[in-house]
Amino acid sequence: MYGLAPCCFKDKNVMNPAFNQQIPESNPSPVESPSVEVEQLRLRLQAYETRQQQLLQAIPHVIWLADANKLVVWVNQHWCSYTGLTMAASLKQGFLQALHPQDRDRFLSLWQQAETAANQFTLIYRLFQPNGICQKFLVQLVPLIVAGQIESWGAIHTHLPLVNRQDMIQSSEESVEVVQNYAAWHDGSAIANVAEPTYLPVQGAIASQQTHLTNTLKERENRLVAQNELLLQQTSKLAQQNQQIEQQQRQLQQSARLKSQFLATISHELRTPMNAIIGFSQLLLRQRRYLSDSSQEDMLQRILSNGRSLLSLINNILDLSNLEAGYLALNPENLDLALLIRATVEELRPQADQKGLTLQVQSELQTLAVSNDRDRLHQILIILISNAIKFTELGGVRVNLEQLPGDRICITIQDTGIGISESDLSHIFERFRQADQSQSRRYSGAGLGLAIADWLVRIMEGDISVESSPGQGSTFRVELPRRVR
Repeated sequence: MYGLAPCCFKDKNVMNPAFNQQIPESNPSPVESPSVEVEQLRLRLQAYETRQQQLLQAIPHVIWLADANKLVVWVNQHWCSYTGLTMAASLKQGFLQALHPQDRDRFLSLWQQAETAANQFTLIYRLFQPNGICQKFLVQLVPLIVAGQIESWGAIHTHLPLVNRQDMIQSSEESVEVVQNYAAWHDGSAIANVAEPTYLPVQGAIASQQTHLTNTLKERENRLVAQNELLLQQTSKLAQQNQQIEQQQRQLQQSARLKSQFLATISHELRTPMNAIIGFSQLLLRQRRYLSDSSQEDMLQRILSNGRSLLSLINNILDLSNLEAGYLALNPENLDLALLIRATVEELRPQADQKGLTLQVQSELQTLAVSNDRDRLHQILIILISNAIKFTELGGVRVNLEQLPGDRICITIQDTGIGISESDLSHIFERFRQADQSQSRRYSGAGLGLAIADWLVRIMEGDISVESSPGQGSTFRVELPRRVR
């Protein structure tokens, strides 16, 4: 029995998914990376696959593999060397061109019967060489059955040289027709003349050759049986490891869902008291004439400012969890983007004035009609402009709006701030990532704003990019379609 493991072939150009089930890459989620145990299982799986592929290539036999639909998906190097067919030319049913035409229908019929009975079968058919010579092979076609279903087939060929006079006479009679047919199948390629077979003059020599052939076949059979047992053992281990990995992935996905639900719930619960704190702080500040001294007003301002910062962080966490869970959907409406940008700039101007920075809109467009989600566009602008103000100490921030070809628009936010190093640029839109990760960092924040902006822009079928260098400021560029779906 020659059981062949479908998971041991990793040629991504030719393999059918039925023979190479890759471990799916998980989407970004709020859970941590897979455990060390899962990674070790993955590495062991890859090592097993590599060893099995090397083993099948090293077996001194012609081998091809087919999927459950009886379409060839892989051949070994011995097949390509013997038949002269490339890997690509042999796939699906291209391998049939190497078979003698008189053997094809019989082979396909026996294969269909074996599929019905879910059994292996053995037959002899003839294969062409590149020079047009056709020789016989003993073929064993073995089904690989998983959960009661045939998942794949493996064909192992053992060469049968001419062992009696009658075979050699028949081969001589067929040689001219074989060469002509082979040339026709290979688009008229030049075929070498077939040499007349050399007849063995002594019957004893024929018997000796037959005995030698029989012993050789038995030896190869024993080697293949041992190799097959090793393949079966490794296949069983790989199947168990695949089940463990799938179970780990299900647990990770479940943890991701539970964590997203928890974040959504806790964020909602936290927003209620924070809104109350902010509201009462504003109410007390309106009654400042009743305060005994300025220190009390200063404390109320601090309560209000910190309350707003905490509420913004809670909102970011809630938005991020909704984005990851796929709960956040856009609500497009017709709006004037130029007007929205100017209004947002005025909303953030007190922050710039407090640091002595200029904040201006530089655009020739006084109006620009778009169809998009007003609240989410406003959120993107708030994130990018407030970030520019936060990381700028001297100079200012400029916001520009322009119309691009292809019914697209571009929003540019440019600052004269501290800039971003080249090593941090590739991570700038990652969650919880900041250029300064130390506990004593100068600028506060959880590193969620740019990740949310990036996610929202991609939902809008747009693109966000950044150009920056340390000490030279940063330029964020957002390209969006005028109308989102």
